[in-house]
Amino acid sequence: MIWIDVDTPKYALFFLKLLPFLNCKTIITVRYDKGYEETKSILDKWEIEYYLIKGYGGKEKKDKFLARLKRQKEFINLFEKIGYPKLLINGAVADSTQTAFGLGIKNIIFYDTPIVLKPNYKQIHYNLTPVSKLTLPFADIVYYPFVIPQEIFLKNNINAKPYNFIDVCLWMKELDTKNDFRDKYNIPKNKPTILIREEEYKAHYVQEKKNFIYEFIHKIKDENINIVIIPRYESEYLKKEFPFAYVIEEKLKPEEFYPFIDFFIGGGGTMTLEATYLGIPTISLRSIWLIHDKYLVDNNLMFWTNSVDEAYKYFKENLGKKFDNKKYFCKGECNLEKIAKDIDIFLNESL
Repeated sequence: MIWIDVDTPKYALFFLKLLPFLNCKTIITVRYDKGYEETKSILDKWEIEYYLIKGYGGKEKKDKFLARLKRQKEFINLFEKIGYPKLLINGAVADSTQTAFGLGIKNIIFYDTPIVLKPNYKQIHYNLTPVSKLTLPFADIVYYPFVIPQEIFLKNNINAKPYNFIDVCLWMKELDTKNDFRDKYNIPKNKPTILIREEEYKAHYVQEKKNFIYEFIHKIKDENINIVIIPRYESEYLKKEFPFAYVIEEKLKPEEFYPFIDFFIGGGGTMTLEATYLGIPTISLRSIWLIHDKYLVDNNLMFWTNSVDEAYKYFKENLGKKFDNKKYFCKGECNLEKIAKDIDIFLNESL
């Protein structure tokens, strides 16, 4: 039996593409808590069965640690009822990785955020993030996209294998354009639509919540545009501060909104990659700098800044444009079939 632990919306989409290729009984556990409901919503949208293992913990380290302990206990309680898995697959989740290691369960990790770079990087360092330290060294195999330098894993003595695409290719290749979210939310179609995604400010790798995105929203509020905000966690404070914007709490499928937006402002990773992949003019106002950010900026695929004035200038110059970026996201075939076969071989050899 294979156990897949899903803790973020990105890995919900990712593992949805892996599931059809796995030749083994599979159970899915999902991290869920109040204010952290997107991952569950995605699996509900695709009608995937799962077990809810609650516990997020929020921003404080102590609360995160207590939530991890709670989830670890719940994993064991679940396995006592349904049986113990032979293999864990996850996206570098400390809760499940530590449980698997303690129980002698093999672990395969897919991951694309092993380190955080300094803004305006000069050179890459090889120091793992805290979560990477708690997960990657305990994995039997780590799979990673080609944009991450292999030296990061070699320097940290991690058994890692690259694949030839950036993850968003898996679910962004073909988008149906039938269901326009603007119809559902009564958003005017006679003016440009700007989509804004908050930063994941409670994540371990974000030092503090910055105001870049919120200042930018105020900067563009008088433009003749639709401003749409997708919250990261809670949403009520966004509705109060930005009554002129559309705050969408529902988790939509990519095909329901990307074909109908004209500009993207990102504070995170996955949606910034998705928008860039589709050639939508994109600004990252993220407070941190990751490997994918470096790759996108190096290839002039997006604009990154922590200056609201610089962001506004780029916005005015590029609103309405469309770019051809897909060739930068995949070097060959873009699917998980070969990796799934390797997982099958690894599982059989481990029994």
